[in-house]
Amino acid sequence: MRFVPTLVHGIDYVVGMIVLGLPFYYGLTGSQRMPFVVLGVFVIIYSFFTDYEAGLVRFLRLRFHLLLDALFGLAMLFIPSLLHLPAVARTPVYAISILALLLAVTTKVRAEGTHSHSSIWSRP
Repeated sequence: MRFVPTLVHGIDYVVGMIVLGLPFYYGLTGSQRMPFVVLGVFVIIYSFFTDYEAGLVRFLRLRFHLLLDALFGLAMLFIPSLLHLPAVARTPVYAISILALLLAVTTKVRAEGTHSHSSIWSRP
């Protein structure tokens, strides 16, 4: 059941910034830092291009955005064990991943006041 308004995804920019900041906060370096930087920038970029209330260049369909959110959540879920993160850094990473996955499956797929009807990605 999809009940979360699309406007909630306006926090994606904040999530991207938090993910960018996590490795610096926990003092992670090298191969432990880079996935967070890449994923944080990725979230900000695809949010910027999504056809929803918080999108600035409304090109990507919201359904595709939610798929990217799910992939982001899965990546964040596996990062702690793959990169052998310290225990103190695991909790926020797991929390972000679970929230991303929950939002991906509970967010409405149509945003208010969007241009999806004229997008090349929209379906009739």
